[in-house]
Amino acid sequence: MIPYRPARVSLAGVAKRASLCLALSAMSVCSLAAQTTFTTFDPPSSRQTIPLSINDSGSVTGYYSDGSATHGFLRAPDGSFIVLDAPGATATFGWSINDDGLIAGYFFASNKSHGFVRTADGTFITYDPVGSTDTTPESINSGGAVTGYYSDASGDVHGYLRASDATITTFDPPGSTSTRPMCVNSAGQITGYYLDSAQLDHGFVRSSDGTISTFLVGKGQNTQPASINAAGKVTGTYGTLNNPYAFLREADGTITTFAPEHSTSTSPYSINDAGAITGFYIDSQGGSYGFVRHPDGTIAIFGAPNVNFIFPFSMNSGGEITGYYQTSVFTTSHGFLFSE
Repeated sequence: MIPYRPARVSLAGVAKRASLCLALSAMSVCSLAAQTTFTTFDPPSSRQTIPLSINDSGSVTGYYSDGSATHGFLRAPDGSFIVLDAPGATATFGWSINDDGLIAGYFFASNKSHGFVRTADGTFITYDPVGSTDTTPESINSGGAVTGYYSDASGDVHGYLRASDATITTFDPPGSTSTRPMCVNSAGQITGYYLDSAQLDHGFVRSSDGTISTFLVGKGQNTQPASINAAGKVTGTYGTLNNPYAFLREADGTITTFAPEHSTSTSPYSINDAGAITGFYIDSQGGSYGFVRHPDGTIAIFGAPNVNFIFPFSMNSGGEITGYYQTSVFTTSHGFLFSE
């Protein structure tokens, strides 16, 4: 199994402040019917495939293992693959792709991780915030701005924003002991979470002018935002490490919690500009299923024949979803594309 650090929260993981309106939404839940498409894929020689991001043209980035090394990949809409290996890298991870084909990711060299932006012509631009001992990009927006986090020499974790002109700004919400930005939208707003001195995760939204607002979903609950769309809507998880629950935070701070039927834990990973959300949930038998929460609040679940564990991670504005699946916990993982 190749080492896996999820794009947002851990697979078991979890996803405050402000005036909250908590309401478990009254929603209908349905299974998606036969008109849906589920396409599987693997880069050549892949023994384990982890797709993480899809843009509006249907290009996908992620990473895979061939049994001896880990490589990033770009899957074009026609199904062809380009292998991504940063110069001097011992392992390369594609992480986020925008509509211009810019890919943000990271690579290991000399036992440290470094950020990169790969341009559409295949050029790798590598970078690290000043003082970084490990750099982890999480998201690139339509303008080419990248957000993520880095560790310093003391082991402390800080957020950063790398602008399209390569200027890097570092930041931490007040009271943070560890900051993890997860997503930057087209307006330059960043969402993510930070740990306080009481070991509680708080959500935050950083505006384009650098102002940071923080929030919690529920009293004393860890809150971990995963994604923010162009309208400033945020989705993510709250609760405990082993029992995450899902939330949607409107741009005005109103919060709605939600869960597919039969879910014991729910992990949203992506919200598109239409307001549709995708992610996965775990049921009482330990199975993992994909879901789409539509803008009207209805939830549809999806999977594929002989697929027992499915992990959607990214959805584009057209509703195409990418992620990976396994037929059993002991089998290798394969990439997929799904659309209703």
